[in-house]
Amino acid sequence: MILYTDINELIVPDLLHQIIKGAFKDHLVTWVEKYLVITYGQAQADVILDDIDRRIAAVPAFSGLRRFTQGHLLQRNFKQWTGDDSKALMKVYLPAIEGYVPTDIVRA
Repeated sequence: MILYTDINELIVPDLLHQIIKGAFKDHLVTWVEKYLVITYGQAQADVILDDIDRRIAAVPAFSGLRRFTQGHLLQRNFKQWTGDDSKALMKVYLPAIEGYVPTDIVRA
């Protein structure tokens, strides 16, 4: 019967849009880009973002890691991210930004 249904059991988080896209792409990646622009200025931020792309492209082949031979191109040229793109980038993104953002961000 519908009378004995708990509405809280019907609400399920959407992992792709809430966690992967929301927390990773829309929050972390966007925040890093904005942080770099505010901290270093647009021209230097573009150089740093190119280096981040280079770091991602340089990840060696390893079981369970997808290779992004052109880098990830952040939001500059990477028009549409799939869930698989985001999950694969999550595995290599933090080491790629290390040294450009505060240590507490990479460690957290």
